[in-house]
Amino acid sequence: MTAIPQPPGDHQWSEREFGLAAPPRVRGRRTQATPATGSAETAASPARSAARASVSAEVICGTVQVADALAILIGGLGSLELFVQALGSGVTFYELYLVAIVLAAGGFVYAHRRFGGYRIQRLSPLAWQVGRVALVWGGTLSVLTSVGFAARVVQNYSRVWTLLFALVCFAALTMVRIGASLMIDYWTRTGRLTRAIAVVGAGELGQQIVAKIRSVNDAQIRIAGIFDDRMTRVPSEVAGYPVVGTTDDLVAQVRQSLIDEVVIALPLRAEARIGELVAKLRPLPVDLRLSLDPIAGVFPMRGISETASVRMIEIVDRPLKHWSGVAKWVEDKVLAAFLLALTAPLMALVAVAIRLDSKGPAFFVQERFGFNNNVIRVFKFRTMREGETDASGANRTVPGDLRVTRVGRILRRLSIDELPQLLNVMLGDMSLVGPRPHVMAMKAGDRLYHEAVGEYFQRHRVKPGVTGWAQVHGLRGEIDTPQRARERVEYDLWYIDNWSIWLDLKVLFMTAIVVLRQQNAY
Repeated sequence: MTAIPQPPGDHQWSEREFGLAAPPRVRGRRTQATPATGSAETAASPARSAARASVSAEVICGTVQVADALAILIGGLGSLELFVQALGSGVTFYELYLVAIVLAAGGFVYAHRRFGGYRIQRLSPLAWQVGRVALVWGGTLSVLTSVGFAARVVQNYSRVWTLLFALVCFAALTMVRIGASLMIDYWTRTGRLTRAIAVVGAGELGQQIVAKIRSVNDAQIRIAGIFDDRMTRVPSEVAGYPVVGTTDDLVAQVRQSLIDEVVIALPLRAEARIGELVAKLRPLPVDLRLSLDPIAGVFPMRGISETASVRMIEIVDRPLKHWSGVAKWVEDKVLAAFLLALTAPLMALVAVAIRLDSKGPAFFVQERFGFNNNVIRVFKFRTMREGETDASGANRTVPGDLRVTRVGRILRRLSIDELPQLLNVMLGDMSLVGPRPHVMAMKAGDRLYHEAVGEYFQRHRVKPGVTGWAQVHGLRGEIDTPQRARERVEYDLWYIDNWSIWLDLKVLFMTAIVVLRQQNAY
């Protein structure tokens, strides 16, 4: 069994400490954050609505690198084909041309990245990009030509093709720049690329950080609001931005997907307060940062980052972001579509069997915790008699449960009743692999799950899964004690911190074995 971290102690955080018992009610001043310059910059612009689909800067930079490589490869092959057609005959040493094209693609991307050409701040200025591309592309060709002379193979290349290759690829790279610049400007205007930052702390340190961020004047960074629980003891505004509410109000904004990053701006002497804020904000799906201060050894650090020239200590990173999020999304959609097509005949037969065995619909829909602590509707095959199903989930299913139908008993034993959740994956509410979604009233022993396990809500930083790391380690089915509940959460958190595509594939393979063994299935 893969080792997982031990629980951090016996202290149990309450719902109040996590600020997640329910969407908090907005209190205090909920005003628009208007800078002193008078430009209308609201705490939540229309482009930053709950339904906004943000764009990752890291993904954009990586995509441009791939596009550059493809532009050179396609431009090289196209110019070679054009050269052959113009001559009306083939070329000798065709393999050498292919080697030159591949080396040019790899060399340009490497050099352009080394010179900072793929930073998001540099991709938008078109004039700078075109000039830098011309410089790097010319340098790449010069290096390849020098290598060709040294290897005594340069005479095997046509000068006409070399010139054609240089011009075609430069034009293709310029087109990539134009497209990237237009898209980045559009995403910035619509707020999809804008990074919304909330600052917790309206004291001296918070004022310094806000002023510094504002002085950079980066269009891709927006202060979404200043928050402080001491509403009656702090100034009404910081550097022209109003203090819009407490940390409960901040949690409410995060629930609406209005915040990307939270910066805690408190001095070292407030370490107890910082600890409370970290515990309260850590379960949220945002990047949580602590302003750089001499606190090494007080809190665990993931590293040091920089936002608008403000240096931050990284405490928690939002899981599955940038390319990890893209890979997870592709994995879910492709595998779920394949499994749906594969199991569709079986699901149709199961639906018919359920209708013939007992009265009522074939499907059962239940509300459960989803990503970011939001409620999702989870699909299952109905396995209980109509009128005896428990939508709240408060009454656990036990071995020999009289509510379960004859067909339902078979479905539950083979976990076939979970197959409709592939539809949840396709709809984007769930993943194939992740922490299992729980009903809100689920209990561990005689206590609600989130009351029994202090770190429970941290498992909601990613989408729930059809199967999970805990389930393939014997923690599926009924969780009847707080100890087993803590073990399941430990496995869930270990999976979140160690996610990879290979780990997901491993879980899917182990799930098939667990289903065949029919362990804890009733």
